[in-house]
Amino acid sequence: MDDIDPTQEKIESQLVSNEALPAVPPALSTLQTVSLMVIATILSAVSLAYTRSMMIPFVFALFLSYLVAPGVGFLRDKARFPHWLAVTVSISTVLLFCAAFGLVVHGSVLRLIDSFYQYEEKLAQVAQSLSTFAAKLDIKLDHASLMARVRELPIFSFVQSAAGATLAFVADFLLVMVFLTFLVSGRNTGEEKTGLAGEIDRKIRAYIVTKIVSNIVGAVSIWIVYAILGLDLSLMFATLAFVLGFIPSIGSIIAVMLPLPIAYLQYDNSLSFWMVIAVPVLIQSALGNLVEPKFLGKGLDLHPLTILLSLMFWGIIWGPSGTFLAVPITAVLKIVLERHPLTHKFSEILAGRSPI
Repeated sequence: MDDIDPTQEKIESQLVSNEALPAVPPALSTLQTVSLMVIATILSAVSLAYTRSMMIPFVFALFLSYLVAPGVGFLRDKARFPHWLAVTVSISTVLLFCAAFGLVVHGSVLRLIDSFYQYEEKLAQVAQSLSTFAAKLDIKLDHASLMARVRELPIFSFVQSAAGATLAFVADFLLVMVFLTFLVSGRNTGEEKTGLAGEIDRKIRAYIVTKIVSNIVGAVSIWIVYAILGLDLSLMFATLAFVLGFIPSIGSIIAVMLPLPIAYLQYDNSLSFWMVIAVPVLIQSALGNLVEPKFLGKGLDLHPLTILLSLMFWGIIWGPSGTFLAVPITAVLKIVLERHPLTHKFSEILAGRSPI
């Protein structure tokens, strides 16, 4: 009887066992990818929420660096500034703009406190009107109790809480400036990036610059309208419109609604009151639907529902700061997902297109 080679017998047995195994379904890789992405999203959300005190200033500084870096490169390469001086001038310019914003808000708050008793008289007139209207409907509404509630409005406690929030904002802002200084100082601003980094650079910078220019035009237009109508605190409301313009859709609605209580107390129900509502709505609609798409073109290629869901997600994770950062973060995530074959379908979903 011939001897059987044990090595050959082992190989044949492995081949037989491999043929007996069922084929791996192609959908398994997609299922694994989805599962890993869900797990990664949950772990990332927990980590980002836990480290929000450091991550929010860092991400703000990171996106600001896309705006500041070209200025540093221009001052260094065209104006022949030393690198340290170009960084100092660029950072100082950002500080000046932020200081001007702080002065506007501070002056408006002081003016609001000074004119509080003037608004109290107008609130008394509104309370009287409500009492008269309620009496016509046979609803008992005590005018004296309404006036007591008006006088007990916690304006000063609100100012104290606002002052505390301002101090916290200043501390976070200083941390943003520290991160921004290091990011810009260590960045080669004269090098044109290619590939994934270059695409992120171009799209995020185009988005930030377009939003800043659009918000400035919108804020100045709104301020001119408010000034013509003689609205109190018009400069503060215009400045807030500029800031809130970075929150897609929701920010412009809030910016239009903020001056309504002051406008109602000042104008009652006259034509000026309705102008305070109508004109800013027209300005915001023209900028959001006509001007910005023209300059952004295809832009970030995000579906409106994706933007809304990203606002909700980042608002839950990072609070109000997350709503400002939601769109650029989601845009970067989409660009990264688009580059990999396994995650390209998810990029198509974020754009509102069918991945099939």
